[in-house]
Amino acid sequence: MNSTKDILPIHSDNKSQIPFSHLKHLFLDVLFNPKYTIGADQFLKSSNNSVYLSASITDSSTITLHYEDYEGHHAVFSEEGIKTLRCMAATLSSRNELADCVQMYTEHRKDVVNLVYVRLREKLKVETVCVFMCSDELSEKTQQWIQVAKICVGTIFGIEKCFYEQIFGDLGSFEDSAANGFVYIIEGTAAELLEFPDSLLARGRLPQRPDILLPLYHELTNLIPHLMAYLDQDVCLAKTICNFATNIMLRLKQQMANLLSVTEKHVLRELSTRPLPGGGIHPLTKYIIHHIDLIYVHRESLTELVARPQGSNDDQDPPEIPGSREMDEGLIFLKRHLTRVIEFFLQNLKFKSNFYGQESLHCLFMMNNVNSVSEKIKSSKELEELIGTHLQMKLREKVELAKTDYFRRSWGEVCTFLKGEGLKSHLNCDFFPGRSTRAVKKKFKTFNHMFEDILQAQEGWIVPDQQLRMKLLECILAKLIPAYNHFLERLSRVHKVKRVSEYIKYSVKDLETKVLDMFQNKY
Repeated sequence: MNSTKDILPIHSDNKSQIPFSHLKHLFLDVLFNPKYTIGADQFLKSSNNSVYLSASITDSSTITLHYEDYEGHHAVFSEEGIKTLRCMAATLSSRNELADCVQMYTEHRKDVVNLVYVRLREKLKVETVCVFMCSDELSEKTQQWIQVAKICVGTIFGIEKCFYEQIFGDLGSFEDSAANGFVYIIEGTAAELLEFPDSLLARGRLPQRPDILLPLYHELTNLIPHLMAYLDQDVCLAKTICNFATNIMLRLKQQMANLLSVTEKHVLRELSTRPLPGGGIHPLTKYIIHHIDLIYVHRESLTELVARPQGSNDDQDPPEIPGSREMDEGLIFLKRHLTRVIEFFLQNLKFKSNFYGQESLHCLFMMNNVNSVSEKIKSSKELEELIGTHLQMKLREKVELAKTDYFRRSWGEVCTFLKGEGLKSHLNCDFFPGRSTRAVKKKFKTFNHMFEDILQAQEGWIVPDQQLRMKLLECILAKLIPAYNHFLERLSRVHKVKRVSEYIKYSVKDLETKVLDMFQNKY
């Protein structure tokens, strides 16, 4: 094919005399052999011009993926090629011979769209129907399906609609196949695309997986209106697709309505009692942190939809939140939900801490887990505003209380012994029974034994947050080192024993080094 002028005498007065068979042949030639194959610049220009919404639901990585998958399968019609196809279509329409060309065009473009869709699915390993059993796999596949759906709805369908309207727009009546052609091009891919969320919702128990449900709802509230905007619902095929999409959204909203109450019940009723090694971060804490993050990320979608969870009790709601009257009603409800979740979490955490045999480890477990939630909230100013200052202060107070209780239960007796405040050691020797060398040895032996017992008992304990770990160690050293210095000074002054240093097993520097090595285990 040389040029448009060689194909069709556009400006000829006798173009209506060209035989149908010849026009059909020329139409097919341009359709199947476009002058320009797709290139990155042409693609981006075409996708941006074809659909105004594509930029809002596809990011740069999605566009790159889309271009790569079109390459070798699709061609963006040149401006000259579109004019040629339009001219031939107009000529055929004036002669009431358009239907065959519309059919040829739509069948070809339908095959192209299906081919690109299949290629995308294969590249991202997305199944047609949701048949996954593993929870982690299900979450991963849902994210991959969202990518494919955004590419199809946000870009591919838009490009095809642009081409179709430029070639066949305003040609033929509603009854003609031209009015139904674009729907025919995308209906198979659109219906197959919607099978994934349809089968996912059919699984049930989805409210127990907010990590799947929230992103899916967020994306579908964007994608489905865009999909329906492409379709003329007076066309039978389009109406079927729109009804299918509407049904999916209704079912998804029903699942979303149960999400928050299901989460609250899960947090309160998660009754695992097995202690974590070293007092580390419990899976329930990780669940809470992830849930808070999901609520924050999808807060806009939730505030539009949110309703009081089924089975909730108004009497259990926290007191009125200061300033809540000025807040959006949806945000008020999300704030109350997060307050309940965190309160239930603290109750459950206290229950779980009772299964740690040592009281010091009980305190360390509480400190680690409450601090993790507190730090998550502090990571975002917007999240702090959503949670509220009252609850944040409560979390910080609990962290400080657990830290204080840990020190008192672990190091309180040692510091008291070092200060010589009238206590007897666990070897039953008074602090100042006499002034003999033997008495000095006993005092050092008592301290060494107490110090080493703590190090040995807490050898496997952890504080995963490095900032919290350093604060805790500084707190220990701030009280232990002065008490130890006081112990050495007082012992040297009261006991007139030469060469007291010969009885010292741990210098002040040794104590600091030993303490600073604590809580570094990783599980």
